[in-house]
Amino acid sequence: MNLKFQKIFRLIFVTAIFFSLSCSTSDKESGRENAYSIFLGEFKQQDQVEDFRSSLNQSLWSKLRIERVYERNYKLFYGKFPSSFEAGKTAYNFFSDSLITSYKITHDGKPTLDTYANVLFVAKYLDSPSVFSFNLITKQTEVEWSNFGKKVIALNPSNDNNTVFITTASSYGKFSGVQFIHDAMLYKYRREEEQSDEIAEFGNGVQLYTYWENPDTFKVNFSAFDSVNSRIVEQKIFPFALNGNPGKIKERRFDLLLNGFPAPPKSGPISISPNNRFRFREVYSQGESYIYLRDFNEKSEQIVSKTKQKISGCRWSDDGNYLFIVTDNEVVPNKKNETVQQLLIINAVEKKLVRTFSGYKYENLLVHGKLLFFDEHSVQSAQIKIYDYKQDKIIYTISTFSGCGLANLPI
Repeated sequence: MNLKFQKIFRLIFVTAIFFSLSCSTSDKESGRENAYSIFLGEFKQQDQVEDFRSSLNQSLWSKLRIERVYERNYKLFYGKFPSSFEAGKTAYNFFSDSLITSYKITHDGKPTLDTYANVLFVAKYLDSPSVFSFNLITKQTEVEWSNFGKKVIALNPSNDNNTVFITTASSYGKFSGVQFIHDAMLYKYRREEEQSDEIAEFGNGVQLYTYWENPDTFKVNFSAFDSVNSRIVEQKIFPFALNGNPGKIKERRFDLLLNGFPAPPKSGPISISPNNRFRFREVYSQGESYIYLRDFNEKSEQIVSKTKQKISGCRWSDDGNYLFIVTDNEVVPNKKNETVQQLLIINAVEKKLVRTFSGYKYENLLVHGKLLFFDEHSVQSAQIKIYDYKQDKIIYTISTFSGCGLANLPI
């Protein structure tokens, strides 16, 4: 690059800087600035900003912007996003692809919690199940929510990982094969504000399960024996909006002799991919499950895998290009009669099985950007695996002394 071209390039870049600055200032003055961004650095001089910007990959340049804080103080940001989660997901992808080396997430220019990089899970703190956070960048864990005398029995974050419903009990477990729960309660926790509110009390019961009916509606199914007739189980279904407001409670009664104990509903596998390009189906024949994948774009269908176990659930990647299938537990006819479960990783675009995980138990799949989190249990331990499905490698295992899980701890 000759000297004349360098001067022209520098002039264009400085002009862009001041244009960005004037836009940023007018946005703030009009009150329109209300977005999450990726903060890349702070500089005292324009030349320093230019040098740093020039060192970045050109694919980032179009969404870079500079804000002048003081007379000789500049901050460099990337993009505007609707949530900390979306900003954090983009930043983590840049970081893992070595496009940036460090970053922070900001809201209206101020540092805020990165709800993507900090992933929640359940582990014991002072011998009580509590909510922990794992940081994808530092690989460090810390206690995020704990309440004395309250043991976490279910953890249900929202899609943006900011609003969290935490179900607790003073004690829980199993007695003679029947589950018991004492003093069950529900809290709503807002991570960015670090605000926790008790929103419901359920009391004592014999069954509790939680789930998201849709991204805006969270539900708790709570069952207890009838106080007069012990052969009757009363079940109440409590709906809650994302902001914690309760909805209309639905009640059902089960006669144990006629209906048996109420079983948690099984949600069938979602066969259609989020991008509506693929559909999978299972054909069980002669002791084996055959997994067929149909590609609507190519108007074709083919077998991508087979297993001796039936399918119990699945997840798709956000872009619909990967399929994650969990099979039922199968008893292995050996001396210990061990059970084995499988987790299948399928690349839908390439129509092939990428990897098969086999172990004692796999639960609570969490698709997190280009990462797949899942609980891996054995007879002795419970840990969380973090799998980069695009690179086909386990990048980390979250392990604690007393075990951990994405949604709960094994009873």
